[in-house]
Amino acid sequence: MKKYVAALLSVFLFCGCSNITPNNEKVEVSQEKLENMTALYTGFAEANETIDNKSKIGVWAYYEDGTKEFITQGWTVKEPVTLEAGKTSEVTVEYQGLESTIMVECSEVDEASFKAESQSPDQSDLEVTHSKWYGKKLTYTGKIIARVDDKDFRGYMISIFDDKSYVCVLDFNKEFDFKEGQTVTFWAYGLGRVESKGLFGKERSCIAFKAKYMEEA
Repeated sequence: MKKYVAALLSVFLFCGCSNITPNNEKVEVSQEKLENMTALYTGFAEANETIDNKSKIGVWAYYEDGTKEFITQGWTVKEPVTLEAGKTSEVTVEYQGLESTIMVECSEVDEASFKAESQSPDQSDLEVTHSKWYGKKLTYTGKIIARVDDKDFRGYMISIFDDKSYVCVLDFNKEFDFKEGQTVTFWAYGLGRVESKGLFGKERSCIAFKAKYMEEA
């Protein structure tokens, strides 16, 4: 069990810290003077989500020589903001003396709408183009092959396509209580591909999800 806890914790930390370069744009690193910057919020716009220095934010830094660089560290949120359902919040990000304001719309939907909007990409689409599904509403049905309980989250490893294809579903609020061997349907936000070190006795990656709803199939 300790092995499982360590494994899912590594997934949790990876999900919380990783950032995706928008549109796979080419990043050019420059030592020139910073001229301008634009911040991007790439996290979830859920009600009661707090945007702070630990949030998923990236900064496009523009330099005097015309080059740009995508920054994932070193920026700060001027004042933490907690999102409210149905409202748009203003978040100010600072980087090397410059500021950029992000407008984050929190469009919370009810359970029926969330489920209705959820998609189920096929295996090749989900695994090959996983980054495009980050933050999207997704749903699958599968058998739980492992469960992990940590003080900060509950995690499930679930087989959704075949016995050799596993995904990781993270329940950060510990709302759901399912056992190994149960078949469940989950509706969740996609997190893309993450590393789950040690869960199967060796380092491997898997597709991860942030659970929104789960029920026995």
